[in-house]
Amino acid sequence: MIRYDRMSSLFCVALAAAICVESIRLGPGSFSNPGPGLLPLGCGLLLGFMGVVQVAVSMKGSRLGQALLWKPGTRWKHLISIPVSLVAYPLFFDILGFHLVTFFWTGFMYGGVGGMGWRSTVIASVATTFVSYLLFEYFLGLRFPRGILNV
Repeated sequence: MIRYDRMSSLFCVALAAAICVESIRLGPGSFSNPGPGLLPLGCGLLLGFMGVVQVAVSMKGSRLGQALLWKPGTRWKHLISIPVSLVAYPLFFDILGFHLVTFFWTGFMYGGVGGMGWRSTVIASVATTFVSYLLFEYFLGLRFPRGILNV
């Protein structure tokens, strides 16, 4: 198992190096004037850092970084429903609009996956939707589809 961890970690490091090289080729720009390669460069650096840490953990022989995905009691329903919800989120974006889709998706994540109570789920979903609205629409000036609410 440790051998597979090491191999997959080295693959991540190599992939991160390729991402960083191509990001630099695209031109990262600067923080005040970002280029098309800035975000991929940051992601590549983060992936490379995590890969190097995982290589170090696997070289040490520790089982600290070993994923327990296949253990008994794995919540397969959650492992399948989370990626499905991430695909469904942009599909309903134009139909229902930013506010409703974000509210329902965060409600699903908080309540359905996270196991929060319904009152906490509603409060957290409303707060997340409102903060997202403030950040993206108010401060950054991005306009998202309004959907059926048309507000």
